[in-house]
Amino acid sequence: MQGYLGILPVGWLALGGVSGLLLGTFRKARRLLYGWSLAFALGGVALGAYLSWKVPMPSSTFFGMAWGGGLYSFVSAGIGFISAIGLSFLHYHLRQHGGDRGWEALPLSLLMAAALTALSASNHLILSVVALETVSLGAYVLAALSWEDRFAPEAAVKYFLLSTLGFVLLLFGLSYLYGISGTLYLHHLRILKWEAWQGSGLYILALSFIGMGLFVKLSVFPFHWWAPDVYGGATPGATGMLVAFGKLNATFLAVQILHVVKIPAAWLMGGAVLGAISALYGNLSALGQPTLQRALAYSSVAHGGYLLLGLVSGAEGRLQAQAYAMVYGIMSSLAFGLLALAAEPLEYKALRGLGYQKPTYAIALAVALASLSGLPPFAGFFAKYAVFASAFRAGHVGATIAAIVAAVIGYFYYWRPIAWMFQPGEGHLPVRTALATGTIVLLILGVIPAIVWGWMDYLYGLAGYFQTQP
Repeated sequence: MQGYLGILPVGWLALGGVSGLLLGTFRKARRLLYGWSLAFALGGVALGAYLSWKVPMPSSTFFGMAWGGGLYSFVSAGIGFISAIGLSFLHYHLRQHGGDRGWEALPLSLLMAAALTALSASNHLILSVVALETVSLGAYVLAALSWEDRFAPEAAVKYFLLSTLGFVLLLFGLSYLYGISGTLYLHHLRILKWEAWQGSGLYILALSFIGMGLFVKLSVFPFHWWAPDVYGGATPGATGMLVAFGKLNATFLAVQILHVVKIPAAWLMGGAVLGAISALYGNLSALGQPTLQRALAYSSVAHGGYLLLGLVSGAEGRLQAQAYAMVYGIMSSLAFGLLALAAEPLEYKALRGLGYQKPTYAIALAVALASLSGLPPFAGFFAKYAVFASAFRAGHVGATIAAIVAAVIGYFYYWRPIAWMFQPGEGHLPVRTALATGTIVLLILGVIPAIVWGWMDYLYGLAGYFQTQP
């Protein structure tokens, strides 16, 4: 029974999504959808946090296909919170531009959150693949929500085609992995003697395709082609959720694969180098972008590099990569969501003087950008520091130094808009609530990081991720 209790957050979010879709079929009830969806998202936060405290030791359920409780409930709480931020900005966009259309996006976001939660708790490759692509299918819809927008159609088509390519590569590699092992259960894969396969062509082929598929999903250079155009042109109110869920989607699956399959040290070193290159490329490319949203789209390539650097740095690095993905999800949801309050992609000149005319908005945006840049005492600093420290301890010294240089370069385009906002001039954005909850959480995570990091570290250990592979 404890196992079923542990996966209650998945059922709760799925119930919210399905019931919201049914509620939306009644025209007069659609005005209730935002409150309905937000209540389920926040309920998922409370339920996940409570279960991670009451049931810290995860247990197997659904014939061993999933885990419940502990770390997985904790992760579901973070996903629910990111969903709540994304729903707030998405609702604003629909209210301003959607009219009576697009209401399906609110319950669909809950279904994506439920699938992402199921992916994090999966112990079976079929469940992982289905959950992964369920999130992606919802993302395709959200990207194309404003079809009349001049950028959204191109973004949606590119997202669909290139993300599907990544999924096909990933699925092809996983099929070879199944052919080698004869099992789909992750705990069975973990006990195999992978050393016997490491010289095999099938093993190399399997890992090559899995790696390429994950690189596409993470938008790591040179598999990043789609990310700038998609994140720079997708439906404004949904972009933050697309970025957050996309990174979490790939990170969760990568952690599962790297935990059960023994990868040669040379391959891990190559992944660290690729992560550092991606961080440098993403930050350098963001410097010359004309709009802030486009710059943040290129910064997602850099953050994909930081995630990859953590993922290839052993058990500790995978923990820090998951924590980084959660923190980045909150930061990007807040930053992209705030940009969505503008009618057009926000050029830097529109920010001049905004800090004096719209201080609430300007302070919220400044906090989100400062955290993304990695400035202490915000959450982004501690997340980056943890990833860099784990990579350094894993022996990726050169790649870590290059990633730190990339992070310093990123300060320029993150802080340039902050400087513009607090210069005299004329800003022309509407006064809107700046989601103080998201800002406060960023501050709390920065000032008291030990509360979240320490608890997640404890749950991560209970889940067995620090155990050495047999």
